[in-house]
Amino acid sequence: MLLLTDDQVRASLRMDQLVDALRDGYRVEARGGVQLPDRVNLDAPPGFFRLMPGIVGGAGVMGFKVFNQVAAGGVQYLIGLYDETSGELLAQLDGAYLTAARTGAATGVAAGLLGPAGPVEVGLIGSGLEAETNLEGVCAAIEVARVSVFSPHTERRERFAARMAERLGIAVAPVDAAERAASAPVVVVATNTGMGTGRVALRGDWLAPGATVLSIGSTMPALRELDVEVIARSALVVSDAPEQARGESGDLIAADGAGVLDGKMRSLAELAVGGAGRENPADIVVYKSVGTALQDLVAARAVYGAARATGTGTEFGLLCVKKPAGS
Repeated sequence: MLLLTDDQVRASLRMDQLVDALRDGYRVEARGGVQLPDRVNLDAPPGFFRLMPGIVGGAGVMGFKVFNQVAAGGVQYLIGLYDETSGELLAQLDGAYLTAARTGAATGVAAGLLGPAGPVEVGLIGSGLEAETNLEGVCAAIEVARVSVFSPHTERRERFAARMAERLGIAVAPVDAAERAASAPVVVVATNTGMGTGRVALRGDWLAPGATVLSIGSTMPALRELDVEVIARSALVVSDAPEQARGESGDLIAADGAGVLDGKMRSLAELAVGGAGRENPADIVVYKSVGTALQDLVAARAVYGAARATGTGTEFGLLCVKKPAGS
């Protein structure tokens, strides 16, 4: 069993390879090769304990992610990766950065399937870690000419713009209003605007016709990113887990309550195998992510393979004894 720390995960990860691996993973899901039961959510006031198991037959792996937030604050993530055939525990990985990276890679898959062709401007709302990884995922999937980034904190958005311009080799400019970022053809929303506040980061009347909205927050009923008008104006809402998103995302729960979501939902897996996407160039389309074990396990498998190739990580003799089957 290989143990990989957060630093070792970061050193073993390439975003372009992760986008490709996840695109393949969604094709496997569309063909019935993935088992993803509902995730287990337990309240641990004032936080939570969550378990996400799965089997990805195409990648030959199975496993889980478990994470929690408790009174002491912060979120801890652990991913366990098993070989589907032998049952061997291949690795345990710190999932903190990997969770942000796999979310960004899935957004990259969505951008490639829904976004416009050719050099395009991206508007980004948010300046934290997931804003970084989601922008990297988009840039790995489509050709980006320039980026406009908004965060309510002036210094943060300026530091973010300078850092990402150097990392990505493209123009990244801070802007002083969310509306300016939201006017771009591709809009990435990577911020939770506050638990239970009802505040949103993106309003539908800010969007231009034909916009592609990539939204990765609002993964709990009390979290919001998009107002109802974003969904009302959209022709298509794509999710990595449509039923789960409809029941857990505050954005989609609000849209459902307003009666503007019916008939619009599609899965990312459907699109990955050629399902219908945007039908009219003027249509607004939305990708809403809530995260799945498919993303965790495919990402963990990619990182595990890279770490093995470079001798990264620490070996442990864990779970080496098997009880005979049937005994």
